[in-house]
Amino acid sequence: MIELEKEKRHIIRQLCSTAEGVLPRGAAEGRMGRVWVPELYNPTFCLIVIGNFAYVFGICPKGEQVLELKELLIKQCRHSLITPADERWSEWLEETFAGEFRILSRYAMRKDRNHFSEKTLTSHTKTLPEGIQIRKMDHQLYDLALKEEWSSDFCSNFETPEDFIKDGFGFAALDGTKLVSACSAYGISQGMIQVKVATRREYQRQGLALACSSCFLLFCLEKGVFPSWDGDNIPSSGLAEKLGYIFEKEYQVYTLI
Repeated sequence: MIELEKEKRHIIRQLCSTAEGVLPRGAAEGRMGRVWVPELYNPTFCLIVIGNFAYVFGICPKGEQVLELKELLIKQCRHSLITPADERWSEWLEETFAGEFRILSRYAMRKDRNHFSEKTLTSHTKTLPEGIQIRKMDHQLYDLALKEEWSSDFCSNFETPEDFIKDGFGFAALDGTKLVSACSAYGISQGMIQVKVATRREYQRQGLALACSSCFLLFCLEKGVFPSWDGDNIPSSGLAEKLGYIFEKEYQVYTLI
């Protein structure tokens, strides 16, 4: 398998033409992530890895290429959530990794900006506990987020703070100088941005995620960028619906064991 540099990602754009998600689209556009193909000329499939997610597109491999892709998935995606492009890829994963995978559910929200209310979002930003303030993330908060496991994904898909400031953004809740919650860009593609939101455990259930997410969505609406929400559990979907999202579907991903 050959890893593609960002400037060569154009060769997988046709393979990923059906991709609706921000992360695979962003990878195909050469914005972020890592991509592998079996050959450089007219590849029949590709593997995309961004953060904790992996995607397979194209025609399922046969023969020696099965072993090559299997080895790469084991090496690069042991802890990733693997999303198949279609049912054929689901069958391929289940056959190739028989007894070595688990299936998890995720919850996609509809990509429709018409249900957001700026008035409602603004009201959510004003219900903060005493002593908490929200700031737009900068170089300092980028570095601060990367220091702890719970918050590292706010910025980890951007190689430098300069990349994050230029191509992404986020809003963080601070208790003094302590980062306690944030909503930021997990990934980017043309006209879209993938939302990442989390709160430090001891600060949960205080409306911080709702306030940070509202600031983030208002900024997205101002910039003309759609904030794509893809939840890993039902509470995440509930938070999204409070913000104005409409539930679209539950879907399955794979993780290797």
